[in-house]
Amino acid sequence: MKSVVKTGGYFKDFINLHHTFSPLFSFLYFGLLSPRIHRYIFLFGICSLGFGMMIGAVPTSVPQFILFGNWLLEMDFKRKWEQLRFHKLFWIMTSLLFIHVIGMAWTSNANEGIQDLKTKMTLLLLPMVFFTTAPLSKKEFHILLYCFLLGSFVNVTWCYIYSFVLHKNEVARSASRFMSHIRLGLYLNVAISACVYFIWYHKELLRRGLFLILILVFLFGMYALGLASGFVNFFILCFLAGVYLIFRQSFKIKIVLILVLGVGIYFVSNYVIGVYNSQIAPKQTAYNTLQEKNKFGVPYFHLDTLGQKENGNYVHRNLDLIGLGKQWNKRCPEDTFSYDPQVNLNRFEILIRYLSSKELTKDSVGVWQLTEEDLRKIKNNKVNYLTDKWSYLHKRVYEIVYEIDEAWNGRDINGHSLSMRPYFWKAALHIVKNNSIIGVGTGDVQTEMNKAYVETNSPLSKKWYKRPHNQFLTITVALGFIGLIVFLVSLFWPVFRLRKYFHVLFWPFFYLAISSFLLEDTLESQAGLTFFNYFNSLFIALAWFSFSQNNAEKAEFAEQK
Repeated sequence: MKSVVKTGGYFKDFINLHHTFSPLFSFLYFGLLSPRIHRYIFLFGICSLGFGMMIGAVPTSVPQFILFGNWLLEMDFKRKWEQLRFHKLFWIMTSLLFIHVIGMAWTSNANEGIQDLKTKMTLLLLPMVFFTTAPLSKKEFHILLYCFLLGSFVNVTWCYIYSFVLHKNEVARSASRFMSHIRLGLYLNVAISACVYFIWYHKELLRRGLFLILILVFLFGMYALGLASGFVNFFILCFLAGVYLIFRQSFKIKIVLILVLGVGIYFVSNYVIGVYNSQIAPKQTAYNTLQEKNKFGVPYFHLDTLGQKENGNYVHRNLDLIGLGKQWNKRCPEDTFSYDPQVNLNRFEILIRYLSSKELTKDSVGVWQLTEEDLRKIKNNKVNYLTDKWSYLHKRVYEIVYEIDEAWNGRDINGHSLSMRPYFWKAALHIVKNNSIIGVGTGDVQTEMNKAYVETNSPLSKKWYKRPHNQFLTITVALGFIGLIVFLVSLFWPVFRLRKYFHVLFWPFFYLAISSFLLEDTLESQAGLTFFNYFNSLFIALAWFSFSQNNAEKAEFAEQK
């Protein structure tokens, strides 16, 4: 009896509480904000994300919380569930996240797995928001693109100011301040594609001129910041667009386009070949001829077996090791070196590369001829006296050509991303061979890669025991061929299904995404994952709504007949 009375008291208290906080209950159950306000919040979220993903991690994360929070506050979960329950496209797109969740069942590193799932959670959230929210109008879509272009402009401007105005940044790889230089190249190519679209869409000369200026800004940004991969993708996009247009234009325009493509290919290839010929190809000079002694009769050592060169001059030929060390230590007593690997042998390597770049003898005479400016550069680890005169882009091209030459001649490739990639892939394939069906688990990729480097006798030092640097391989290592199939279906099935309904900007984005998957673990970082998921969800949702509307109109027309 007492319990009944007590329960009745609790019920009475609950009724009083409900009346007291009825506005709060109304807010929770029915939503306090009007659909119009929710729409504004949704638009604010996607536009903020379009801008924010260009300027850092926090501006990328906060808009996603706003989007999901607004989605929750809208309520109407029954309608949303009905929209998603039988939506094959949605489940196929988000299957990559779910296969990673399943992969937690056999992972031995749960913490890493959970961290990976946190990063990839947006693969579910953004498609869920896009597919259960009314489609973007053309005006709203354009505003979104404007915000993205603004973010791209702010990014490039700040990177330029930081590297060339506030600081004298000499490392090309650190020129991109908010993300890796490879990711920035992807984003800027989408931005350039969007500008081309707006030039085609708008008829006013003023607007066309504005977007043309933005294209030039982004191209200059890629040049100034040394985004070599960004330029490669830009030229490939231009080539693909040119080939596409060739088949759709009159004969005269076809000839012009073919000539433009040919000239472009000629200049790009000629530039790269020029870098190789000036920096890597050996010069036929007396400096490169093996000599027994210098002019003072001091014997030379020849350590060159792998063909290392600077400005076409062999680095490890004609060395007076004793005179070289004594004269350097005399000129720079605060920066001495020894041939003992434990005592600054790195300074010796930098010194002989620098001397070779200037064609100075690698003995006491050559060191004596170095200017104070040369000494400063060597102390700052400059290996070539010309590097201060090079743009970031030229430095990156030189690095790439140099890395290829290193790999080709079997020299040390540690620290050189391009020439290390084959060893990343070799280790990954070693794991796949032994775990081909279901992989090693969501959280065990790095752990197993570390083991594979040892088992394959990799020449990489432990510092460079990295992930596979290929998204397809990374998925296969973690989840086996089952995971790879799920990934490929999630990528290509929507493209096949909606190929006639995609916005024109989808195609450059899709090419950029696939190209990045071949050389990077794009989905393993926030910047890369946001790049793919934001644009992929956006364009597929737009195409889906267009497809659905078209089918509805066809059905209505059939009923009327």
